[in-house]
Amino acid sequence: MDITNLQTPALDESSGLLFYNDKLITHNDSGGKAELYEINPTTGLITRTVEISNASNVDWEDIAQDASYIYIGDIGNNSGNRTDLKIYKISKQEYNTNDGSVQAEIIAFSYADQLDFTRRTNMTNWDAEGLICYGDKLLVLTKNWADNQTNVYAIPKTSGTHSAVLASSYNTNGLITGADNSPDESVIYLVGYSTSEAPFIYTIHNIPKNSLDIFSGNISEKTSDILTIGHQVEGIALFEITPMNHRLYLSNEKFSASLGPIKIKVPAKLMRIEIDAKTLNPH
Repeated sequence: MDITNLQTPALDESSGLLFYNDKLITHNDSGGKAELYEINPTTGLITRTVEISNASNVDWEDIAQDASYIYIGDIGNNSGNRTDLKIYKISKQEYNTNDGSVQAEIIAFSYADQLDFTRRTNMTNWDAEGLICYGDKLLVLTKNWADNQTNVYAIPKTSGTHSAVLASSYNTNGLITGADNSPDESVIYLVGYSTSEAPFIYTIHNIPKNSLDIFSGNISEKTSDILTIGHQVEGIALFEITPMNHRLYLSNEKFSASLGPIKIKVPAKLMRIEIDAKTLNPH
């Protein structure tokens, strides 16, 4: 695993990660600028900044792609009381050809089964930090503070206002903070951390065809030794070296905490793991 510090303070809150055109794209989370940052996968340095001119960053948490579009999930909802959840949809053609600014289509949504919008900071099951493209749908994966599970909601990729429908659930015994899948969508990777800040990864494969119930596939055991405690992993991006060899890029935001007399300080970092997609083992 290679580790590179991300630029500070510009990327201290790196939250989502995407591999596109031999570059990584990242963004910051709540309160950050409505900007995407292209970064060099080796050095972690910012090589290009693109503003989303008609967007605001309430709480951007993940980024996904299909063949034609990039999707930014403004889906963070720590208190469970947001009524303005949305996903920004950006044409790759426009992103590739416009220098510093692009416009997005807006996919607004609410959870079909959320009836209570009482503010409960870090005690809600309506927060979310995972986003992937899956067939003709976007899948949002929740970060359940209350029960340490994740719920998967399906949303159409079309602009407008939609009701997000529950498609799958799983007891991850931790907080899901990022997701990505292979180009053929046959393998899904999830990252997160436990309440003790220990990072982990899950893989899912052999999902039944045409099913949005991604957890009906084969789910790996939870691998929780990918990084040391204190690496608050937020972003994951997959690069397919070969169909059977995947490189995963991980990012974590700047983190500091005190455990009694011990002070932990971790800068924002970019990391790399290679995975054998047949055995799903790191190497």
